[in-house]
Formats: sequence, C-alpha cells, structure tokens
Amino acid sequence: MMLASLLLLLAAGTAAARPAAGARTLVLLDAAADAQRFAAFLHDLEGRGHVLDMRSAGDLAKGAFGLVSFDELVYDHAVILAPKAPSFGGALKIGNLVDFVNAGGNVLLTASSEVSEAVRDFAYEFTADFDEPGTAVIDRFNSVGTDPTRVLSSAFSPSASNVVSDAIRSGPPVLFKGVAHKLSGKNPLSFSVLSASSAAFAYDPTDKQRLIKDPLAGHAISLISAFQARNNARVVFAGSADMFSDEFFDATITVGDKTVASGNRRLASEVSQWAFQEKSVLRIEATKHHRVGESGQHGIYRIKDEMEYEADIQVWDGEAWVPFVASDVQFEAVMLDPYVRATMNASGGHYSARFTLPDQHGVFTFKLDYKRHGLSYIHASETVQVRPFRHDQYPRFLTVAFPYYANIFSMMAGFFVFSLLFVFNRDTNTKVKAKTQ
Repeated sequence: MMLASLLLLLAAGTAAARPAAGARTLVLLDAAADAQRFAAFLHDLEGRGHVLDMRSAGDLAKGAFGLVSFDELVYDHAVILAPKAPSFGGALKIGNLVDFVNAGGNVLLTASSEVSEAVRDFAYEFTADFDEPGTAVIDRFNSVGTDPTRVLSSAFSPSASNVVSDAIRSGPPVLFKGVAHKLSGKNPLSFSVLSASSAAFAYDPTDKQRLIKDPLAGHAISLISAFQARNNARVVFAGSADMFSDEFFDATITVGDKTVASGNRRLASEVSQWAFQEKSVLRIEATKHHRVGESGQHGIYRIKDEMEYEADIQVWDGEAWVPFVASDVQFEAVMLDPYVRATMNASGGHYSARFTLPDQHGVFTFKLDYKRHGLSYIHASETVQVRPFRHDQYPRFLTVAFPYYANIFSMMAGFFVFSLLFVFNRDTNTKVKAKTQ
C-alpha cells in the first residue's frame, strides 16, 4: 500500500511540472559512481519530468552519442557535472556543445577547483572566465567551520530576479566550495546570478608565495552566472559542483543564533528550472492592430489615424501557459528610426497601446521587442503601409491659413468699396462765369 502511494506521488509530481522546451536530458559525470553523490539533485530533475540519460566522461572518447543529429536535437538539455573531464572529445567537443546551444539546447555546467581546460574553454565562449586550476574562493568571515573555502553567500544580483525567487533571495545562505569566475562584461546576454561576499577573494590556498597582482575579490567574483542566447537557449555556469551534491544539500549552517539547512537544494532547483526553461519563459499568443473604434485589421492606414496595437503575452509556470503581467512592455512604429514609442497598458496578459500615426507616409513596422535578463526574449513585427490624404480628404479651409483668407477677403471688400466710390461719385463744384458790368 505504501509503495503504491509512493508511486502515485511520484507520478503526480512528474505530471505537475514539465519543461516547456522538452524533457530529454543528458547528465555527464566524471565517473558513473558520481551519480550517487548527486542523487537528490538528479531525483529532483526526474520528479519534474526530465528523462535522464547519464553518461560518464569515459563515454566521450567512444563517440557513442552526440547532441545534434541531422540538425535535430538528440537532447533538449545537458547537465555537465564533470568539472575534471580533461576534454570534451569524441562526439562531444566544445564546438559540438556550442552548436548544441545554437540549435536551442540548454546547458547547466559546473566546475571546481580542479576545473579542466575543456570546461574553461567552453565557458570562455560565453565570456565567463574561470580562474586558474587549483585556486578557490576563500572567505574567512563568511565560512563554515575552520575551512575558509566552504564559503557562504546570499549576494544575489538584481539581474537575477527572474531566475531566483524572493523566497530564495531572503532565505538561508548558499554553501559554496569551488573556483571563481568573472564575466568580462563584453556580452550583454551574460549576467551574474550569485556573487561572493565583499570579504571573499580567489587564491590558491596551497600557495605560500606573496601575491604579485591583486586577486579577483569581492562582488566581482561570480559563483553562479547565466547566459541566454538570442534564440532563447540558456546556459548556467556554477563554479562548484559540490553545491549540487547531497552533502551540501543536507549541510546545516548557523544564521544568527539559529541552525538551519543551507539554501542549496532550493537554489539548485530554481536555477535548474530556469536553465531548462521551466520558468520565466514567455511567448506572444497573438497580436492585432486596428483603428480606434474599429476591430478589423488592415494592411494600409492613413497618416494621422488614431490607432491601437494589442498583444497577448503568456508565461510558462511549470504546468501551463498563464497571463504575463509587466509594466515595461513597449510598442514601436518604426521606419528606419522609431517614429512612435509607447508603453503598453497591461490588463492581465493583454497589452494595448493607443497612438496617432505620424504625418509621414511610407512603409512602417509595428514592432514589439521585449528583452529582459532572466526572461526569454519575445519579438513580433508586422509591416503596414501608411498613405497620405487623398485630394478630396483634405479640409476645405485650413486654420493656419486664416490670415491669408482674411487678407484676400479684405482686399476684395476694399476693391468693391473703391469701385462704388469711383462709379457713383461726381464733382459738385460748377464753374460760374462772371457777369460783366
């Protein structure tokens, strides 16, 4: 009876949450035995509907599998828990991983202080620069026990608000042990999720030599960062594979005068949900444009028409598409340069913007282009023609021409008065001859 209940609970959990971008997930491990080390994390993935295919780094050289076959994705997601893999060889080279992302695949990659060149080279493709092998993040003020490499952090980036919920951000700190990495800042598609505390620095703890140059320190150290490609594929870089392990999931930390569980399991769940497009995924259900007071959409409008543009935007909540609500969605009417830019009014997931077409005829693009860190990018555009007034649609009298009208009619009236005076006026002075005496 208990076994049947457990199976029903697992089935319900699998049906309740599922990725919006498929569920075929490759899990790459340093060794097959490491699956037990990450058992809780992998169990959580299966509970969310992922179908896991676990491989070890030794399978890479055999070339027994690939990520893309005939331009089709073999897997939807890849979890790389193999920070020590000397190379991504065989059918899984760095170029293959990049092609996988370009084809729409999602990647969650972890590293450690024993980070391999293969992991570093792949991350560098996305402007995430891992520190040298052997180095670690050290924090002597925010650590667990006597090991300064087991650091605690709650320094979540404001850009990560769509990746990590407020409950995680305000919850217990995250336990981290691994290598630091930094973002070059050259790619606007990359952003930090979790940084180290201001007292942390990156250094080789076995090195007794004095530092020659300033180390990577403070909030410049990224513990977790994310990248979202223009095709909405997502990549997450974590400098610690241990933070996804059962040991760190079950670890207890001291916060004030209380002993609580670390925030690792909840963070790992939300970060992986974002990476595998189980949250913060947007789509445009429909768009429509029409004149105010009408409902029909046309392909040609007239200058100075009062217009309304409407769009229905939805977000994936892990189970279904629901209305998306935001206050910063903008509409643009563009012809080389934007002629109209308006913030759309939200009513549930329905957005609308009213505007007046400019006094410029030509081919315009009505465009909705919404890009925010942590949310999948949405774009909708449609070209419409804007024509000038026809000859019989101009007003008969123009307000700006009233001075000219007054000038003409006053001249006509003056000429008429002058004509009357000229025609009907006669000289009343008569010449009288003088009488001779």
